Amino acid sequence: MIIIVKMPKMEKYPYSETAVVQDFFSHKIRHLSPSVKLVYKILEYKGLMTQKELVAESYLPPRTVRYAIDKLKKEGVVEERLYYKDARQSLYGVKSSLHDEILSNFACGVV
Repeated sequence: MIIIVKMPKMEKYPYSETAVVQDFFSHKIRHLSPSVKLVYKILEYKGLMTQKELVAESYLPPRTVRYAIDKLKKEGVVEERLYYKDARQSLYGVKSSLHDEILSNFACGVV
């Protein structure tokens, strides 16, 4: 007689709150090109960067980096900020759920 026991499904990151956000964003960029994923990963690991810094870090042409940023902004995983040192440039960074929560609380008058 053979007894089959089903094991409970283990979570990928059982104790990480940020892992849920990362899984959500990785699901949104799964279908995009490798260059777009590279730009996303660089922003994820390095933080806020300008377009010039992304070009230098990724070794991709400027046009490809612009295309990747546009795609990531359309997917809603990257945000654009004002670069105070040079107003002609922008800073780009990966959105966080905490950022969205703070903005929604502010809009509701909680903060």
